[in-house]
Amino acid sequence: MALEWDPILFVNLLLCIGIVVLGFLCFRKSGDMLPAFIGTAFGLFGISHAATLAGLKVPLTIPLILIRMLAYVLVLVALWQHLKNTLLQKETRQAWVDYFKSETGSAEEKKQL
Repeated sequence: MALEWDPILFVNLLLCIGIVVLGFLCFRKSGDMLPAFIGTAFGLFGISHAATLAGLKVPLTIPLILIRMLAYVLVLVALWQHLKNTLLQKETRQAWVDYFKSETGSAEEKKQL
C-alpha cells in the first residue's frame, strides 16, 4: 500500500470533509434530512477519495464503485424528497389562498345582500 499523491483528490477529500461537517451542522440545527443525505453522500465520496490516495484503488475497485453508486443514489433520494416536499408546500399554500379567497368573497357577497 503506497501513498499515491494526487493534489486534485486531496482537495476533493478536504472539500468532502467540509461538506460532511456542514451537512451535519445544518441537519442538527434544522432537523431537515436534505443536508444529512447530502453530507452522507459526500462522506462516501470522501471515503472513495481517501482509499484512492492510500493506494487502494486497484484492490478495492468493486467496493469503491459500489460506494460511489450509493453516494449518487443518496443525492438522488435527497433531491427527490426535496422536490416532493416543495410541491406539497406549493399545493398547500395554493389551497390556503383559494380558501381565503372564497371566504373573503362570500363575506363581501353577504354585505351586498
